[in-house]
Amino acid sequence: MLLHFIHSSLGGVVRAVIGLLHSDLHQRGTVGSICHLATSVITVAPGTRGLGAFAKITRRTKSGKLMQDEEIFSINEDLTVTIQSKRSHPGSTPMNTDESEVDPTANLTFNLRLSDTQREAKEKLPLPFVFSKEKKSALLHPGTGSGRILYEPDANDDYDQEDPDDDLDV
Repeated sequence: MLLHFIHSSLGGVVRAVIGLLHSDLHQRGTVGSICHLATSVITVAPGTRGLGAFAKITRRTKSGKLMQDEEIFSINEDLTVTIQSKRSHPGSTPMNTDESEVDPTANLTFNLRLSDTQREAKEKLPLPFVFSKEKKSALLHPGTGSGRILYEPDANDDYDQEDPDDDLDV
C-alpha cells in the first residue's frame, strides 16, 4: 500500500525502495528473508579499536552474482563521511594468484584419484544415450524397411488375469 500511495501522490515511477532494518529487533528468519529479497544490503557495525565504523556492502547483480565490499568509515562533526580504507572481496577484484593451491583430496579417508589403467577404462566405457555416428545416422535417417515389429516374449507375458498367483492348474 505504501508503494501505491507514493506512486499516486508523486505521480512518478518508483525505481527503488530504501529501508532501514534493525536486525536486533527482528527474528533471524525475518531478517534473512528481507536480505534475500533485497538487491543491496549494507550492514553497519562499530569499528575495531575505536576507529570509525565498519560497513559490509553486498550487491546482487541482474545475473544473480553476489559482489561484496567492506569499508571502514567515520562520520565527521560536519556530518560528512570519510572513507578510511576499502577492502574488496573475491568477485569484485581478481585474487592474488601467487598463493599455493591446496589439494582438497589430500586428507580424505577414501581415494578419489584414478590410476592410468582406471582412467583408460573409464574413457573406453560407453555412456548411455551417447551413440556412434553410424547408429545416430541409422536412427535419424531410417532406410527403406518392411516395417516389421520384432517381439520377443518374456516371463511376464504369461500373466493370466483370472489366475494372478498362478496356482490353478487348468
